[in-house]
Amino acid sequence: MVITALFCTLAACSTGMSVHTSGSDTGDGSPVVFRVSTGDPVVFLTIDDGAVRDPDMLTVLKAAEVPASLFLTADYAADDPEFFRRLRDEAGARIETHGIDHSDLRGRGLAEQKRRICRPAEDYKRMFGKRPELFRPPYGSYGETTLKAAEKCGVSHVVHWSAEIKEGEMSFANADRLRPGDIVLMHFGENFGADVREFVEQADRAGLRPALLENYLS
Repeated sequence: MVITALFCTLAACSTGMSVHTSGSDTGDGSPVVFRVSTGDPVVFLTIDDGAVRDPDMLTVLKAAEVPASLFLTADYAADDPEFFRRLRDEAGARIETHGIDHSDLRGRGLAEQKRRICRPAEDYKRMFGKRPELFRPPYGSYGETTLKAAEKCGVSHVVHWSAEIKEGEMSFANADRLRPGDIVLMHFGENFGADVREFVEQADRAGLRPALLENYLS
């Protein structure tokens, strides 16, 4: 069984329940998560790439008191590791991996996918003092080989999403508001401040508090 999520829409990618899918019929591979199954009133912010870096982003996250999981592309992380260390140390963020670059992994061989997932993990250990635990494939696109490669690289979960913020507006999967355990995707972009405000407003509206995704995955 090959699992794919190429340029996945929210409606197509989330069933509205916690989703953990093994990498193959034999159970090989890191599990995939779209939402977290929890009774706690929590929601998780994840921020991808790292292409745009502005000192005000630190101020925004600290003022909002939002801990975030940063799925960094390795080339952007290497451009300015101190920026991301400050987000970690001063805003309570966690640093995770988004691969070497934003190339689609699906269809590549196991050795190549391992290279693209494992090498950033080693680089991040050197730059940030800790290997990442989580991996988000570029475009949310993955297959059985991706999940096997992720497992071999020590990834505990392959992380997708159940809501997304773009240009200050949030879209949902099978709902009109955030629900406990939702994983929200946004990017390091020009609308960073507006996107974080939208996350906070939507969380407040739903009676949820921001929490670190890493604390809810085991």
